[in-house]
Amino acid sequence: MAERSALLPAHSNSPYGATHIDVANYSDDSQSSSSSSPTLYDPLGLLQCRKSPEELAEIRKSHGSEIFRFYKDQNDHIDDLLSTTAFNRVSGFSTPHGANPQSEEEKMLRKVRFAVNVSVLVNVFLFLIQLYAAVTSGSLSLFATMSDAFMDLMSSIILLVTSRAMAGKNRVKYPTGKARMETGGIIVFASLMATLSIQLIVESTKALIAGEHNQRVTLFSVMSVVIALLSKFTLYVYCKALRKYPSARVLAQDHYNDLVVNSFGLTMCLLGDRMYWWMDPLGGILVALIIFRSWSSTALEHVILIVGRTADPVFLQKVTYIALTHDSRIKEIDTCRAYHLGHNLYVEVDIVMPPETCLRESHDVGESLQFKLESLENVERAFVHMDYESQHPPEHEGLPEP
Repeated sequence: MAERSALLPAHSNSPYGATHIDVANYSDDSQSSSSSSPTLYDPLGLLQCRKSPEELAEIRKSHGSEIFRFYKDQNDHIDDLLSTTAFNRVSGFSTPHGANPQSEEEKMLRKVRFAVNVSVLVNVFLFLIQLYAAVTSGSLSLFATMSDAFMDLMSSIILLVTSRAMAGKNRVKYPTGKARMETGGIIVFASLMATLSIQLIVESTKALIAGEHNQRVTLFSVMSVVIALLSKFTLYVYCKALRKYPSARVLAQDHYNDLVVNSFGLTMCLLGDRMYWWMDPLGGILVALIIFRSWSSTALEHVILIVGRTADPVFLQKVTYIALTHDSRIKEIDTCRAYHLGHNLYVEVDIVMPPETCLRESHDVGESLQFKLESLENVERAFVHMDYESQHPPEHEGLPEP
């Protein structure tokens, strides 16, 4: 259910708690602050709530940093809302077929696929050399880093398989696409990582209880970890630049974890070889705990997404504002929902139009609003329902009360 924005005049008189906004008093032609921005489309006068740099400086001086951050965030929120209306009035949404297939988005997706493919190749190489280093040295810390390298390889394969599966479209078997396959793959991989870390903790604890541990650290063992560190740092920088995409973000997290894990594992391995034997199995336990904490939280995060967590309030306010200002024939916004089904969002909006509106007009208004909402980042599908009144019980009785 849409959260009420402090920037939008709203009241709730729906019998089932839906956000209900009356737009009858707002003109589609109203222009606020026209003296400062004569061409900016601002139908609700949000610019009147925006603070100038001078006002922000005075607020920071007299009221402190917390109040300053509040108004600065409000400025950013207003700018974001107005940018959507300005873009939509210029570009238009009369047809869903106006998008350029060779868009910047597709170029970025090619870079993501390249990152996934390269990660697979690099992880195969790193797993082999780290496996040899762990076996020849007998170091539990290096076994832990090798296990992490193995799971890196598995993660790359899972993401590669899911990305290829998502690319293949079958509208008969999968009417809404296969975008959630990526989220499912991430959950499987994160669960495997957490399970492996528990096994590493068990083996390292056995070594500590036994009271002795033999290892033979060689120059090749050390160099293999150094090569892994350099390779992972390069991949981390590349994937970090593509962090808006879930596959690239997971890979970036994976590479960063490897930098920490391999550095710590190498340090504990050398300390166990040169100083105290027990530091090597202790390093294995600590590395396993790092892996467990990281990937168990990742699994939980994506489980919450796939079961349908609501979007954040800022996004809900953005959707409400877009629907509110979309067309002057829209008299009320009855319901506004946005929720995750995987990484992407589904949006539901109920708009109220005059009872005398003909079917063609109401269809065109609803369809153009649908296209507009689906143009937002991370929105997979949008559903717009047209009604002629808002005083009715909920259409979907199976939904829980808000």
